[in-house]
Amino acid sequence: MEFHPLLFLIVATIGCALFSAYVLKQFGMPAAIAYILTGLAIGPSGLNWVHDASLFQVLGELGVIMLLFFIGMEVSLPRLLAGWRIAVLGTLAQMLLSVAICSAAAFLLGVKWQTGLLFGFIISMSSTAVVLTMLKDAGELDSPFGQNALGVLLMQDLAIVPIMIIIGLLGGGEVSPWRLSLQVIGGLALMLLAIWLMKQSRWSLPRALKASTDKQVMLGLLICFASASLTSVIGLSAPLGAFLAGMILHAAEEHTWVEDHLRSLYVVFVAVFFISVGLLVDLGFALQHLMAVMLMTLAVFALNSGINTLVLRMLGEDWRMALLTGALLSQIGELSFLLAAVGLSGGLLDRDSHQMVMIVIALTLMLSPLWMLLVRRLVPARRALLDPLIMPGKWP
Repeated sequence: MEFHPLLFLIVATIGCALFSAYVLKQFGMPAAIAYILTGLAIGPSGLNWVHDASLFQVLGELGVIMLLFFIGMEVSLPRLLAGWRIAVLGTLAQMLLSVAICSAAAFLLGVKWQTGLLFGFIISMSSTAVVLTMLKDAGELDSPFGQNALGVLLMQDLAIVPIMIIIGLLGGGEVSPWRLSLQVIGGLALMLLAIWLMKQSRWSLPRALKASTDKQVMLGLLICFASASLTSVIGLSAPLGAFLAGMILHAAEEHTWVEDHLRSLYVVFVAVFFISVGLLVDLGFALQHLMAVMLMTLAVFALNSGINTLVLRMLGEDWRMALLTGALLSQIGELSFLLAAVGLSGGLLDRDSHQMVMIVIALTLMLSPLWMLLVRRLVPARRALLDPLIMPGKWP
């Protein structure tokens, strides 16, 4: 009988992920770490079962899109709008401080300021997938600090457009006025449409599309990926479009069955995203530069936690809330992989620097739950910080 390498890879990947998740669960560790370790084990740095990680990366991007779609169906618009001050001012201040510190460090180390600016943008982006996964697993998405983190993550997704423009200019690229206008006008129009639809009374999908499970599944996928495609076409973040689609569907009577029928696919794709992160790690390069990798990873956690904590404290949050949210947002996000690739193509990073950045991003994603666990142990939170909100914009 003919041997199918793809079937072997699927079985091996699922088996390794399941075993790792079971073992780490005994130590209270989230499954996300197990999936990253699975990617490391089956990738070029491990058993070398996966030679080309591109397929996993594409499927992983779909996982992030579905994650934001599900989050959108759970979000309360009044609560989200109530936290606009922290989302807008906090994100802006956090990014400016990150860029300023990294630019100053580049100057002191004799590195060109453009590279320092790029590093500032890279570390300022937190991981939507990791943060929301941790919040959902802990049942804290509706808590005050969970809502603060969600607002900041959405603003970071929006900020990717001007950041990409700035990095392109630093690398000698050109900006199309038509493209920029399309991004601004299209983004505002989509957000206003989502807000308007959510303020309407409950609406219902056509009866013919709800007649069977297969139609329900296909309709849910169509809504999710059509909206993601639309925002991607106009130059915005595809996950942002999926989030808006989830918010719109939240106002429909049928949003519960969409969640029920698509949840299994969502779990699979999000797991694939974390596996793809592990595949990106070059273990040989990491071991060769072990001390630098460890110092940079620790510096990222400390710097991001410190900056976010300081910004939130300046915006009126108490120290416990600020420290918890700062630790939650301390990792480098998946969008930073894109920023690093643009920096490499624009000559702002050389090959070794790019590989170092990729490894540090992957390590912060992998170790983020452990960092959060450490901060929780050091800073016990008041119950009010973790309980769901009772009224929009109000703490219990």
